[in-house]
Amino acid sequence: MQNRGIELKNLTVGYDITRPLIKGLSLFMDEGEFWVVVGPNGAGKSTLLKTILGIVPPLEGEIYIHGVDCTDTGYCEEKHFLSYVPQMESYSKIFPATALDIVISGLFPRKRRFEPVKESDKKLALHWLRMLELDHLAEKPFSKLSGGQQRKILIARALISNPHYLFLDEPTTGVDIKSSRKILDIIATLNREKNFGIFMVTHDLNFVWPYIEKVIIVGNGKFIAGSKEEIMNEKILSEIYGVKIQIIQTPGGPVFLIGDKHY
Repeated sequence: MQNRGIELKNLTVGYDITRPLIKGLSLFMDEGEFWVVVGPNGAGKSTLLKTILGIVPPLEGEIYIHGVDCTDTGYCEEKHFLSYVPQMESYSKIFPATALDIVISGLFPRKRRFEPVKESDKKLALHWLRMLELDHLAEKPFSKLSGGQQRKILIARALISNPHYLFLDEPTTGVDIKSSRKILDIIATLNREKNFGIFMVTHDLNFVWPYIEKVIIVGNGKFIAGSKEEIMNEKILSEIYGVKIQIIQTPGGPVFLIGDKHY
């Protein structure tokens, strides 16, 4: 049994055993690796992420974190090493909280019921806001911030619990190009300099290509996992996406085309 990393054994995910979204996925994610999950809408990308986190129960298979069986959605101490940045739709746009409040809330799962917020909690939250160059927004209402600022605040919220792995669900969707690149730069820096394991769901192959190492492609009832150089080719992508995909090599890296659409 591995004493580090996250191991998936013959994992099947979805909401109906007769129609699984992903069936029989086995892989090992070591600390410090950067994995991305890509594929068309409805293929099971977010469901896979939520299954590993214990939000959605697996239909079949096992999940091990640092060698501990954490397959069930109930309590597993090793899950404290995992932190989650959800899609923005998970947050109310009228939620009356400041940016600092949102970051501090990342500590709540580890607090006792009704335990008050301490001054040390505020200092830790401000530390992560400063790390992400957001401390000037600490007292601003979260609902009034831009999309890019909100995403970075949620990353700070995920980091305050000192995880080993950061799970992100579409962190750049709905964000302008400049903010998207800043968010991906932050994630890549955390991976490279802090050795965070990154597991990120995205739909944009072109945008994430320079940042990623390993890929899980899901779609059309199929999946394949491996290094980006090994599996990101026209044959595999076309088979799993279920449509013809063309890859154009440019000085800035490959461009993935589906018909006249960029992915």
